[in-house]
Amino acid sequence: MVRIYTRNKYATTTDLEDGSLLLRATLEDTFFAGVVEMEVKVPDLEIASIRGEIRRAVNEECQKAIPLLQDLVGLRIGSGTNKTVNDLIGSSTGCPKLADLVLECVDQVILRFTLPWLKGSQSQSEQGQIENLREMVRQNPRLVGSCIAFSKGSRLLEGLELGK
Repeated sequence: MVRIYTRNKYATTTDLEDGSLLLRATLEDTFFAGVVEMEVKVPDLEIASIRGEIRRAVNEECQKAIPLLQDLVGLRIGSGTNKTVNDLIGSSTGCPKLADLVLECVDQVILRFTLPWLKGSQSQSEQGQIENLREMVRQNPRLVGSCIAFSKGSRLLEGLELGK
């Protein structure tokens, strides 16, 4: 017996004229097809609007989870976002794949602000890279706690003073 499974994931980030970001994540695999689109206000990184569509799912919980997306409007992207999204959207009564699409959009926001810094530090020495990353955190203090590299107690944040 031949079993075929395919999976395609696609994510985009668009800078809007008002400075906000429009994010879109699409997932299509053999059993599931869906899309999430959200607008995020900058510099607050607050979800201003969000919509989703499930085109194909093996369970009806995913269709029922679409209205739960509205609970994310007003959420600020930062420390704790993954837990909040998984608790609200990906729980046992929700749809983990829909939560994954939301989190893909969140990742796009983070990459939108960190990628230029990371690219800029590639040709630098290790100490130069660390200083570049420290400056990125100074300029984007919401990164603190967003991943292990920016967690409190990290060598990267050691002694770093952030402006209030």
